[in-house]
Amino acid sequence: MKHFVSLNWKMSDMLFLLPASFFLIFFSGVPKSVVAEEEPLKDQLVSLVQQEAFTLNAIFQAGLNYSFDDDDFHGGRNFEAANARLSIRGMLDRGFFYRVHVNMVSEPNLLDLFIGYRHSDAFRITAGAQKPRQSADFIPNPGETDFARRARITGQLVQSREIGVSADGSIGGLYYYAGLFNGSRLESNTNNKFYGIGRLQYTFEEQVPGSLQLGVQGSHGESEGIRSGNAGPILDGERTIFGADLRWEADPFLLAAEYMTGDLETQMMPEVTETISGFYLTGGYWIRDNTIVSGRYQSWDRDKADWVDNQLTLGVNHLFTSVTSLMFNFDAYLPDEGDTMYGATVYLQVMF
Repeated sequence: MKHFVSLNWKMSDMLFLLPASFFLIFFSGVPKSVVAEEEPLKDQLVSLVQQEAFTLNAIFQAGLNYSFDDDDFHGGRNFEAANARLSIRGMLDRGFFYRVHVNMVSEPNLLDLFIGYRHSDAFRITAGAQKPRQSADFIPNPGETDFARRARITGQLVQSREIGVSADGSIGGLYYYAGLFNGSRLESNTNNKFYGIGRLQYTFEEQVPGSLQLGVQGSHGESEGIRSGNAGPILDGERTIFGADLRWEADPFLLAAEYMTGDLETQMMPEVTETISGFYLTGGYWIRDNTIVSGRYQSWDRDKADWVDNQLTLGVNHLFTSVTSLMFNFDAYLPDEGDTMYGATVYLQVMF
């Protein structure tokens, strides 16, 4: 296992690390009162575009990916317009609601288009294109994640969007979610079979310091010619996925973990069922009211293909205001076999 190998630093690497180091040192000393200050321009923006019947939300992210070697880790070395998401949503009379959500980075790319009905906190139903609430890692939007990139096991198993119908609700600390979908992302059903997804979670707020959320989830269905997740194999039949997760937040600490495993029939190995499993463990500490330092270790593997990969991520998230922020991540890719790779990501973000 060749995980910890020496880095051959080049001048270009040092030119990248100097501003990154300045960022870490400078923002560790920013006063705690920054986020609490008045934000008249933000208030003006919100009053213009966010009403109960019509709310415009946006996430804009621009940044830099940098691989310390001349390779394609995280896309190599390139500036990136990561997200230009616009969402229009609102409540209508008699409990109905709607949402249209697109990403405008390269061309209009539909993410969500749904109509729903809310009876109460305990029950609402949503029909159309939507994000399934399956993995704890994938439920937050890109502006609220702990790191610049989601966990690798999420990319192997979890679909980003599906078309179908779902029901969810909260009863005290219990939250439930159940959905039935085409199982073919935002495409038409490829085989006239459906894909079911379910999740149960419970949030403890009085029994423990801070807030502790525990969740279990699973899905089952049959799909053909569709990629599993955004980096998994092409499916060629049944898939069954199970997982469990926890998230504990007690100021100034953060702890999160998730495990997922899936049995998939794939085009790559049609004669056998491939098992893909993985986990991540995240820890964080708020050094200021507006700055958190965090680390994540993750591992994922394929049983029949017989390989295991690992990755360590160290990060800093800093809030300039309640709508502007900056994220810095350092990643070390640690395969059981093959070369270790290192890279960094910096994102500047506006979200409202």
